[in-house]
Amino acid sequence: MAEFLQEKLPEKFGAVQGQIFSLDGTAADESDVVLYDRLHTPKLSAGKRMLIPAETAGAALQTLEALTAGLLVEEARQLREVRRLQKVTKKGFTGGLELISAHPYTLGVIVARTSELSLEEIAETLNGEQAAWPLPERVSAVFVLDVGLVVYQTPATGEVRYFPLDGSELGTVAAGADTLAFLLLYLSSYLNSIEVIAPDLMPLLAQRF
Repeated sequence: MAEFLQEKLPEKFGAVQGQIFSLDGTAADESDVVLYDRLHTPKLSAGKRMLIPAETAGAALQTLEALTAGLLVEEARQLREVRRLQKVTKKGFTGGLELISAHPYTLGVIVARTSELSLEEIAETLNGEQAAWPLPERVSAVFVLDVGLVVYQTPATGEVRYFPLDGSELGTVAAGADTLAFLLLYLSSYLNSIEVIAPDLMPLLAQRF
C-alpha cells in the first residue's frame, strides 16, 4: 500500500511504514503507512524504523487483509494514539505577521481488502467504541476495497467530512470497484488542502541535557 500511494499521491508527500512521535517525548506504535510532508521531514530512524514528527504527518493508515469487529476496534485504538499526539512546534511569525494559525489534524484511516462486517456494521461498531472519545481522536474513515467506505457526514447536507463535528454521523457509501479511486481522492484532497508547520527539532537536543 505504501508503494502504491507513493506512486499515486502528490509528490510533495511521502508514504512509508513508520512511527509518528511528538516533540514532547511521546510516540504512537508503528503505523502501517504514514503519509508525510517530504519537504519538511528530516530523515530520522531507529534501526530500520522511520520516525516522523507529528507536525509533518498528514495521515496514518492501518491496512488489513480481512477486517473483523475485533481488528476494527484494535486499529481504531492504534489510530487514536496517533491522533492524540501533540504538535507542539510554535507557529511562525514574520514581522509580527502570523503565517499559519493552527497545525492541521492527522487523518486516521483504516483500509481493508475484505471485511466480515457490512459497511453498516462497521459504522455501528465504531459508534459504540468511540462514543466517549473526543471528536479529534476518532477514526476519520474506513475503506473496504471493492465494497465501499464509511465516512463522517453532515446529516442535513450529506457533506462528507474529514473529521467529525457535534452532530456529524458515520455514513456509508457503496462504491464497489470505485472504492480505491475514492480513497485516492479522499487522501489527495485532504493533503492538498493543508499547510504543514515545519517541526522545530531543537527540543530533542534539549532533552539530552
